[in-house]
Amino acid sequence: MATYYMALAELRGLLDEQDASSTFAPTLTGALAWMDALDVDSAVRSLTEPRASQSPKGFFMPAAESLGRYGLQGGAVATETATRTLVLFGVRACELRAVRYLDHVLLEGEFTDSLYQQRRNSTVIVSCDCLACTESCFCTMVGGLPYPTEGFDVNITALDDGCLVEVATDRGREWLGPERLGRLAEASAEQLARRDRLRQEMVRRLEEQNAAFGLKLSDQQPPKLPNDADGSWGKFSADCVECGACTNICPTCHCFYLYDQALGPEEFERVRTWDSCLFSTYHRMAGGPGMKLTPRPRLSSRLANRVLHKFDYSPQQYGMLGCVGCGRCVEACIGAIDIRQVVKELSE
Repeated sequence: MATYYMALAELRGLLDEQDASSTFAPTLTGALAWMDALDVDSAVRSLTEPRASQSPKGFFMPAAESLGRYGLQGGAVATETATRTLVLFGVRACELRAVRYLDHVLLEGEFTDSLYQQRRNSTVIVSCDCLACTESCFCTMVGGLPYPTEGFDVNITALDDGCLVEVATDRGREWLGPERLGRLAEASAEQLARRDRLRQEMVRRLEEQNAAFGLKLSDQQPPKLPNDADGSWGKFSADCVECGACTNICPTCHCFYLYDQALGPEEFERVRTWDSCLFSTYHRMAGGPGMKLTPRPRLSSRLANRVLHKFDYSPQQYGMLGCVGCGRCVEACIGAIDIRQVVKELSE
C-alpha cells in the first residue's frame, strides 16, 4: 500500500469537493457524532479527537428499516437500498473490526443479508489513526490496536503540519482522484517514523489506563467465564435497568426484531428494528398460563448472555471476539456497569 504526505490545505480542499449529502464524518456537537451535513472544520478536527460517541454501524444496519410490502391485491415486493455511494470519513480501527465482525455474521454464513451487502458494497471507508482516547477505550485489551491495519480504502494519520494518507484499494484511489494523487509526494522515512511514534504512544497510553484490569485477551485467547446459570452474574445484573443502551450503542450487536404494520386497508409493511438481549421480551414465545414465555426469564441470565456472546460464543462461532474495546457500553450504561470489570472479576 502506498503512503503519501498531504498538506492540511490539500485535505481541506479534498473535503470541500465532496458531496455533502453523501459524505459523513464525526461532527463536533456535545460529543463527536456522525452527522449528515459534512462540516469540513469538524471533519478535520475529528482526526485528533477520541472516537465518536456513536459508531457508524447504523449506515450498514439501520436502527429501523422496511424489508418490503405486501397486500391482498398483489404479491410481496422486497425493499432495495439506494445505490448511491456513501463516504464514511474518520472511521476508527475498533469500528473497522466491528464491520469485519458484522461481515462474518451477515455475509459469510448460510444466509446473506442482501440489504447489508448492498450498503457495504456502496460505501467508501476513510479511516484514521486514534491520536486520543476516552477513559473507557480498551481496544488493546481485546487484541486490537488504536490504528487500522486492514479493512479501509484510505487511512489518514494526522501530523502537526498535515497528514499521511495510506491508499489501500482502487476505490480509495478513485476517492482521492488521479489528479490529486499525481501531485502528492510519497511519505518520507522521517514522516513514517513520526507516525510510528504516535502509534506507539497511543498503545502505551491505552495499556496504562487499562492496566488495573489485568486482562490481555485476543480472538485466540478469550476469557473463561461462568455459564449464565452461575449466581455470580447477579452482582452486576442488580445494577442493570434493562434500558438496552449498551446493545444499541454497541458496534457489533446485530440482533433484530420483525413486526408487520398496516399501511392501509389492503397493504402492509414488514419492518426490522434493533433488538436487545437484555429485554424481558427478547425471544418471546407464544403460549398460555404456566408456560415459559421466554427462555431467559431472569435478568442475570440475560446480562450473562450478552457478555458470553461477546467473549465466549463469538470466538467459537466466528473465530473472533464480539467486543472490539470501543468502550461505548461503559459510557452509555445508566447502572455504571463496566464490562471490563465484569470480565475481570468473573474470569478470576
